[in-house]
Amino acid sequence: MAGVYVLTLAVSLAIGFALTVALLALSRTERMLGLFDVRGPQERPRWGGAVFLAAFALTPFIASVISSHADQLFSPKSGEFMGFLAAASLVFGVAFLDDLRLTSPWLRSAVFLVAGAAVYAAGYRLDDIGLPLGPDIHLWAPIAFAATLAWVWLTTNAFNLIDGRDGVALGVAVFAAVTMAVIAGNSDHPTVALLLVTLAGAGLGFLPFNLPPASAYVGDSGANVLGFIIGTLAIRAATGPTDHIFVLVPIVALGFPLMDIGLAWTRRILHGQHPMIGDQDHIHHRIEQAGAGPRGLLVIIYGIAALFSLGAIGLHYVDSIWMEALVLVGLVTTVSVVLLRLGYVVTLWNSHGVVWVRQRIFAPERRD
Repeated sequence: MAGVYVLTLAVSLAIGFALTVALLALSRTERMLGLFDVRGPQERPRWGGAVFLAAFALTPFIASVISSHADQLFSPKSGEFMGFLAAASLVFGVAFLDDLRLTSPWLRSAVFLVAGAAVYAAGYRLDDIGLPLGPDIHLWAPIAFAATLAWVWLTTNAFNLIDGRDGVALGVAVFAAVTMAVIAGNSDHPTVALLLVTLAGAGLGFLPFNLPPASAYVGDSGANVLGFIIGTLAIRAATGPTDHIFVLVPIVALGFPLMDIGLAWTRRILHGQHPMIGDQDHIHHRIEQAGAGPRGLLVIIYGIAALFSLGAIGLHYVDSIWMEALVLVGLVTTVSVVLLRLGYVVTLWNSHGVVWVRQRIFAPERRD
């Protein structure tokens, strides 16, 4: 079985690399016509989404032709895959439009929710939830539908928010995809594992061109496609033999982008700002302000992503409640260190919202 995954990784990586080279050459050739310049002539091409989606679409079929084992895994699910691919194409389309010309966040959100509804109909559902330290929960169908859409929308946007510096979003996505592929393979979901390996290979093929100084950007299309595919497949990957989704595993595996988007929204709301309006105060900005260069920034972020990956794998493999609790304590400690060292605790404590609450509690108005 491992050979199938290695073959799939190699095919996807080769396709991702070749497509990136071809599109970069085409972009240089046609630059005079302005066909491939996005958001101004000084921008580098944002072809990540096209590369990831194309490699993700082609690799399973090519691997099935080369390997009978890959064919056994993929062919029975090929019809479901085409529906999933159509939903991913919707995400790519609206995000690539945003790369070409800024679009409304409401339009993008609407399309992401439509894509989420499509994968819900295909069976990617947050309905039976397994908790490590509590009872299993069966969600009422409307709540399960809303939870699934919220999860898909959240992960799709989360990877886009961390795509603020070269190599960050793509490297973190590769960590998450590989982690969930390992978990899917161990959870008897080999087809899901194969698709996650496919996405990881596409990302690795593009990564040399996205490392600082990048010659090609991931773009909104690339970041959103990565978040949508990983977030959706993570639902099935984390489903155990009892059909319960051990939801904490994908949450931890995607811990870095989820932590960043949670911090961004909390910080903006507490400062009275719109949570969807971007700023320059994400985790990668803070690390950069602390003195890390472009490569050092990646080392730190990849290190944090690796810790989350190890935590997710640990939660999946350990059977002892005490070991699960130990893993959770380690992860909470990691998040706490990040918040403290980067100054987010002080920022949140001094935010408008928290100051307002503090004044009402600790310095109430005197009454005559």
